[in-house]
Amino acid sequence: MKRWGAILLTILCLLVFASACGGGADAPSGTYWRADQMAGAIWITQYPAGAPNYNVLGAADFEPYLRDVLGIDPEAVEDGAVLYAGGVNAHEIAVFRMTDEAEAAEAVKALEAYRDARAGAFAGYAPEQYEIVEKSAAVQRGRYAVLLIAPDQDAALEAFAACFTTDPPDDAPLTVREEPPVTEDPEPEPEPVPEPAPEPEPVLEPEPESEPEPAPDPEPEPEPEPVPEPVPEPDPEPEPPREDWSYNQERIVSAWNSGNREGLWEQDAAILDALAELPSALTDTSLTAYERELVLHDWMIDWAEYDPGALSNDPVGEPMPDNDNPYGFFTGRKGICSGYAATFQLLMELCGIECITVRGTSHGGSTEHAWNMVKLEDEWYCVDVTWDDPVCYGTLPPAMHHQYFNVTSEFLRWTDHQWDESGVPEATATALAWVP
Repeated sequence: MKRWGAILLTILCLLVFASACGGGADAPSGTYWRADQMAGAIWITQYPAGAPNYNVLGAADFEPYLRDVLGIDPEAVEDGAVLYAGGVNAHEIAVFRMTDEAEAAEAVKALEAYRDARAGAFAGYAPEQYEIVEKSAAVQRGRYAVLLIAPDQDAALEAFAACFTTDPPDDAPLTVREEPPVTEDPEPEPEPVPEPAPEPEPVLEPEPESEPEPAPDPEPEPEPEPVPEPVPEPDPEPEPPREDWSYNQERIVSAWNSGNREGLWEQDAAILDALAELPSALTDTSLTAYERELVLHDWMIDWAEYDPGALSNDPVGEPMPDNDNPYGFFTGRKGICSGYAATFQLLMELCGIECITVRGTSHGGSTEHAWNMVKLEDEWYCVDVTWDDPVCYGTLPPAMHHQYFNVTSEFLRWTDHQWDESGVPEATATALAWVP
């Protein structure tokens, strides 16, 4: 009898152990993995050579990110984790355990909308990252909603599924991107206190042999002549404060042509200084309009890059100020599409080439975009300098940097550009398209 009791006790212990370690019936949605463990396990499958550093969305940013960026109600999330690469890198893994399956389904819808918006952010600007986002997915399993923006979707999906069939890992942390340690400056050693110098011995003056004669009374000093009061100089005109500055092409062109900088803002002067350092094509009238356009187009691509802060989903990352105008482009060497377009239009204006900026959209009309049109030899051409300067890892062939140089309107329609065509000229010429 005692033998059977021991056997029953052993079987009961084994059942309890299996339930606690392998995702028994009492486990939430069939797994004992925490959200951060699941996200980390998915992340490391993307890099066979070892998991690179990643950012973890901190507690202070978690709820605002859910609500304002992902569109998920934080009250419906029981456990969650977000890992992301940051910068011009779309890689992001988000795992959420919701309060019920209906909330998980709603979360997946929100994650799909977010995924589409991220694709629009990279469209044209970072083609490699755009392809990763386009192939990514948001999936549901029970009460779990998961976003998998990762290069290897199959591996990511397999790792997510394995969280429901295998034991969770130990709590050894994965490689997390950490801030560099803050080193406190050592306290300075106290300076030595100098010893007090000995007091000098008093010098005894010799006694006079006889009383000196009294000095004669001094003559009265003449009264000083009155000094005329200085004529006050007129107060200089105060420089307009920076916060009131806004880019104005007409003001810059006028100052450039006249050489008169009186009354300009600091930012205007910085733009004029930068223009003076540009290639000679800006002022070399011996070149054709096409030659000057091409040189300045290529200079822009070499000089600046698309602002990575405008593509990053890092909560602590911020776009560069003035990335939408030539001041930011020249001084910060970064820009977004409107900054590229405004700078190109300014350069063409100074060359005497008729140029306009077209404001439209990309990614099927969901993302704002801007580009230019130039008039050469009485024909209109389209130029998208931003998309000719994509963010890619590695060296691009020259053709990639001229894919949108002097193209037709129809070509832009084929390549995901949308705009209100009323009042915008139609570009049909091909004679001055780029030739390798």
